[in-house]
Amino acid sequence: MIETYLRQIDELLSANPLVSEVQILRRSIRDTELEKVLNYRYRVTLADGGFVEMTERVLEVRSSLEVTKYRHHWQASTGKLIKRWDNAPHHPEIDTFPDHLHDGAENQVVNHAPVNGLEVLRLILDELE
Repeated sequence: MIETYLRQIDELLSANPLVSEVQILRRSIRDTELEKVLNYRYRVTLADGGFVEMTERVLEVRSSLEVTKYRHHWQASTGKLIKRWDNAPHHPEIDTFPDHLHDGAENQVVNHAPVNGLEVLRLILDELE
């Protein structure tokens, strides 16, 4: 399952003309008898000069995937934050705590359901089209 998830991300990135470069900064899978653990960090340069940094920790247990930690940062070529989805536990005032979205600015924090990297990539690429 983890391998399929990674393949879907890689295929989406490699097939899209809006993506100009992909750097895999970290990608490891630890396989124990009880679970598989994926940790990855990608830096994706977009054709418009912006970039996306994706970081996730994903568990595969009993044929299901669970994202336990994530941070997906989308930034314009000017350096301005467009959006950052994450589940760092630093906004307990948010109804969807710890999941939240920084929308356009670091201090503009709003509710957001949990997301995975593949979903975020699709959202970004759809918005750029």
